[in-house]
Amino acid sequence: MNWADFGERNKRLNPLWSLGAGMNLGELQPYKEMIALSVLLQVYYLELESSDRRTKEDITLLAWNSLERFRISGLARPETVERLVDGLLWSGNGGDFESYYYDDEQRRVTSHKYKYFTVDEDATRTSWEESGRTVYRLSETAMELIFMSHEIIEEFQISIKLLEIQMHIKHGRVTRATQDVNELISRVRKMTQHQQEYRSALRRNPKHLFSEYGVLRHRRLEEIRRQFDEERKHFDNIHRSLARLANDERDVIDFNELRQLSERVELSRRVHDELAGVVLGIFELETNLRLNFPELFWGAAGYNFRNNVWEEWIKAEGLPEATGLELVIGGLFAPTQEFIYPLAWAWEEQEAGFLVEEYSDYPEDEAVQEPEPYVPKSVPWETVTALWLPVFRELERSGSFTFAAASFSAEEQRLWAETPDAVDLWIQFFHTEVLVPELNESPGSGTDECGQLLLRLLAADSGLEALRGKRLRTTADPVSGSVKWPGLEISPYTMLIVESEMR
Repeated sequence: MNWADFGERNKRLNPLWSLGAGMNLGELQPYKEMIALSVLLQVYYLELESSDRRTKEDITLLAWNSLERFRISGLARPETVERLVDGLLWSGNGGDFESYYYDDEQRRVTSHKYKYFTVDEDATRTSWEESGRTVYRLSETAMELIFMSHEIIEEFQISIKLLEIQMHIKHGRVTRATQDVNELISRVRKMTQHQQEYRSALRRNPKHLFSEYGVLRHRRLEEIRRQFDEERKHFDNIHRSLARLANDERDVIDFNELRQLSERVELSRRVHDELAGVVLGIFELETNLRLNFPELFWGAAGYNFRNNVWEEWIKAEGLPEATGLELVIGGLFAPTQEFIYPLAWAWEEQEAGFLVEEYSDYPEDEAVQEPEPYVPKSVPWETVTALWLPVFRELERSGSFTFAAASFSAEEQRLWAETPDAVDLWIQFFHTEVLVPELNESPGSGTDECGQLLLRLLAADSGLEALRGKRLRTTADPVSGSVKWPGLEISPYTMLIVESEMR
């Protein structure tokens, strides 16, 4: 079985499986999925008509319309219908809906969040000025459900869809052409919504111009520009085909359907013009921000809680657990502050390599204490070499060695935990390939700590002579998790013999 696309299939079906789930609608319980889908479809067609009758109250009326059409309105009560609408707008906890899917790349089950409705910001802005109500629109998730129910799984490019519409018109398939025009309008509206979301985000934070959000928007912008030229030609061809169809097939074609198709084609042209207007408006906004407000893009001169902690970390990514919030903000509101070490103490901890000797100003009879000579810190090579010898013996025997708990006894684990210099060498081996010296050299002649370790190991065990001239590479496997035992936590490094030195 090919698991590569299993996660995407799972994510696509999750909203369908969850539609109506968790609702307690009394006698309407057996029909909840059917009613919920009918509400989504009605809102879909209202969006096609550019109607703003998509407030919560309007969606409630749409639910009643469905009940009356299904002839089950007698089973409903006002609070039940309101509960249905609330269950479509928000999940049980008032936020996003959440399901699970298998992420094949990470090889684990991952949370999948989605909505059926989102706020239509442009329509809501006008609605709030008039009536103070929020206008909703279908999310991309809900739009996919609509397309899936119409057996549209793959998303066509707009130019391809226009060609398909044109072919339907040429062959007199007016009803099918009308359906395709409606789908085309939906896709253009979705592209417009993407641009409007970016415009709103840019107004809130101009730095989105350089973020991943802005990069993604510019990729879509290039696609829109390429399609505009093709679409103008297609629209002209469609109108000519409609006129020819009306003249040549006047005895066969239903002129009411033909008139409706013409209206839908004209609406499609208008939504394309609307998309072009939004794109040009964003371009004007970006140009204005770059020219007149360059200081908005300057980096902040420092680190502050609001920007660096709250907005860029907690608000964007969240906390792994609720108790973490107390740890983050506890210091801001604590009645007593934690003890801060004086700066003088910090200076006392610094070590100097030498001191300038100026004793001529002191009297001869005054006892001046000689400064203690500086002794640089050194690696305890005897202990480090003893810990690494089993590693290289296994490497010489099998060609690889993995740092894991099972590779060491309890006593060896304790010694590794107490010798950080030995552990740090794993990290130094990890950065680059290391060549085992071919010639006999004294241990002190190594150019770095890795080279010194290799010379000491070769000197300590003649059985490692077979490693001379070999290249060693160390890798880390983050998927397996870190190696943990008392006093030590380290990545599961694996050292390999990759090749012999070319002679």
